Amino acid sequence: MLNSEHATPEPVRVKELWIPVGIYLLSRLYVISMFLAVSKILHRTLTYALTPWDSQWYLSIAENGYVHSIPPGVGNAAQSNLGFFPLMPLAVRLVHVLTPLSWKTSGLTAAFVTGLTASLAVWFMLRDSGTLSESRRGISLVFFTPGALVLSFVYSEGLIVTFACLTIWALRREKWVIAGLTAAICSLADPVGCAAVFTCVVIALLAIYREKSWRPLAAIVIAPLGILSFFTYLYFHAGSFFTWFHAQRRGWQGGHYFNGAPNAIYSFIAHGFTNLNPPVKTMSLLLAVIMLILFSRIRPHLSIVIYVVTVIFMGLLSPIIGITPRLLLRDSPLLATVGSRLNRRWFGVILAGSCAILGFLIIVSSPWVWTP
Repeated sequence: MLNSEHATPEPVRVKELWIPVGIYLLSRLYVISMFLAVSKILHRTLTYALTPWDSQWYLSIAENGYVHSIPPGVGNAAQSNLGFFPLMPLAVRLVHVLTPLSWKTSGLTAAFVTGLTASLAVWFMLRDSGTLSESRRGISLVFFTPGALVLSFVYSEGLIVTFACLTIWALRREKWVIAGLTAAICSLADPVGCAAVFTCVVIALLAIYREKSWRPLAAIVIAPLGILSFFTYLYFHAGSFFTWFHAQRRGWQGGHYFNGAPNAIYSFIAHGFTNLNPPVKTMSLLLAVIMLILFSRIRPHLSIVIYVVTVIFMGLLSPIIGITPRLLLRDSPLLATVGSRLNRRWFGVILAGSCAILGFLIIVSSPWVWTP
């Protein structure tokens, strides 16, 4: 299933960058075409289809800023935009300031651009240790993975993938200041982005111990600044350093930690496909296990290992979410690394299956039967 031989990578050339850009554009053509077809059947606009769920929270922050307090109660009544991180709203606001576009169109534009930067970041990460053909397989699996539909939403996944992969690239090259900066920015996109901070700190500490040099200390100092700056802002804006945690626990993430994955499995066994969310989460967990087994046989750079395992742990930690297609997209180094080492036959089979599942999830997400 995996290639037994691993060729020596060649230097990245500018003229080859059309490959990740082309694969990304092809994936967006497929996703947008599917959404457009489903939207016509449902008599909805394409914009409506591409700005569901979390998109509305990000757009509300971009347009009006954060509210000052969490509404009373629990569940839906207590939900507020304080439960979301600021990097995507900042990107949307930047597009809106620089162009005459509406807020929704600015959001969709920001999503497209950050998806494009993600394709380049994944490519540089792969090419740092892989050949042209290996990198082509790896990036194809990332952008045609079932969770990749959200790269066309006003979601933060494009930013997470971009800065997580750049962090790994910088750590491999021991560019400590760049690694710290990219990890700090990644932590402003989503809580899962903090996996890049943890990875950066661990690799830098190991480098200090191994090389007896203090140069990696720059990464340790810089990496946490992103998440610390956001929480400090919340302290002055909403009255608590832990406002985000309170907003999530009150509005979305109620219940015991580590319950998300077991609850999904139990619901799937008890109720089958009456609700598509538990089956999709259960299948995602199974896929994650299989990919981790293949991943362990590849033995990639330690920075990739730490990031991949941390993201999976954060998914399992959740009281509600568990392992989802969207989480696996955020764990793009796992998808990219495994995809790059698949042999040609298995790669074709897995890519075709992934495209089919991606199309299915687009269809069921449009009428809100399944929640990404």
